[in-house]
Amino acid sequence: MAIAVEAVIAALVAVLILLQSESHGGEGGIGWLFGTIFALVLLAVMSVIAGLAGSAMAVLPLVLLGRAAARRTGRRDSWQLTLATVAVVAVTLALLIGSCVLLVGSGDLLVYPVLALGLIVGLAPATLCARAAGNPGKPGARWRVLGGVALGGLGLLAVTLAVGLAAYSTGILKIYEPPRLRETDMVGTWTDGGGGSLRFEANGTVTAKGVKEYEATGVQSGAYNCTGKWQLAEKEGAGRPYELSIADCENLSIGWDIGGTKEHPTVFTWIGKPDSGERYILTRQR
Repeated sequence: MAIAVEAVIAALVAVLILLQSESHGGEGGIGWLFGTIFALVLLAVMSVIAGLAGSAMAVLPLVLLGRAAARRTGRRDSWQLTLATVAVVAVTLALLIGSCVLLVGSGDLLVYPVLALGLIVGLAPATLCARAAGNPGKPGARWRVLGGVALGGLGLLAVTLAVGLAAYSTGILKIYEPPRLRETDMVGTWTDGGGGSLRFEANGTVTAKGVKEYEATGVQSGAYNCTGKWQLAEKEGAGRPYELSIADCENLSIGWDIGGTKEHPTVFTWIGKPDSGERYILTRQR
C-alpha cells in the first residue's frame, strides 16, 4: 500500500507541475471541469493499480531478499539490512538501465546517480513498511502499519495539495497562459524549422512560403505559397484569448493560435483534430 500512496502523491505532484506547461484549447466551462475531475480520478486509480503491482513485483521480493541475506550471513533480520538490500538492488538496476540509456545516446553519466537515488527513494519506504507489517514477532503489526500508512499517506497528500495551491495562489508558480503579444510583436518572420515560414509585415500583409498543409487525418498533403492580410485580435475566454486571422491566403485564413512564452512566442495550428495534441508550430525569428 505504501508504494500505491507514493504513486498517488507522485501523480498529484506531476499534475501540479504540468499546470505550468503549455496547453491550449478546451479550457473553461462545465465540460472541461468534469473532464479534469474525471482525469484526476482516473489518474489516481491508475496510480493505485500501478502501486499495487509494484508492491507485488518489487517490494515483497526485496523483503524476502533481505531476509534471505540475513540467513545467509548469519545476521539478525533488521531494517538496516533491508535498507542495505534495497540500496544494492537499486544501484544494480541503475547501472543496468543507465548503461542501456547511454548506449542509445539518450543521456549522460548523471543518469546513474539519478536512477539510483530515485529507485531508493521510491522503494525504501514501501519495503520497510512491508517488512514491519510482516513481522511475525509483533501480533497485529500488519494492521498498525496499514493504518499508519493510510493516515500518513492522506496527511502527505493533503500537505502536497495545500503547498501546491499555496504556490499557485501566491504567484510562486503560475498556471500557463499564452503570451500577450501586440501587433508590433508579430512583425517578422516565423519559421517551422523545415523550410516553411510566415512573414508578417507592419502594414498588415503576410507572406507564406512553404507553409505545410495537412489533411483532417493529420497527413501532410502539400505546402502553401501565398500573400494575404493578417490581423491579431484579443478575445474573451481562456480557451483562445487571441485570434490570429490570415485573409486572402488560400486555406490559411482560420485556425491559428498564439503559444510559447513571452520570450519565445509561437504561432500554431492543429494537425488533424485539436484533441489529437499534434500541432504545426512556427517560431519567431528576428
